[in-house]
Amino acid sequence: MPSVPVGLSYHEMFAVSLGSPALWRCRACGKQVTNRWHHFHIHTAQRSLCPYCPATYSRIDTLRSHIRTKHREMMFAKGSL
Repeated sequence: MPSVPVGLSYHEMFAVSLGSPALWRCRACGKQVTNRWHHFHIHTAQRSLCPYCPATYSRIDTLRSHIRTKHREMMFAKGSL
């Protein structure tokens, strides 16, 4: 997983894509994205760990979606989410 280049702020990390004004190009990995905030988190060290399996996610909403789809029976047993 590429990290945020040293000294590069969130706003400096993205450039408007030449192919489409609705897309942004990440200067860290070159990927074109529509949501800079969501993409930015893949380059940070913070990870959310699944309490039921070894899966980890860079965003808490992705972890919650994983738990709802992969561990639904555990949710009802624990009474969370």
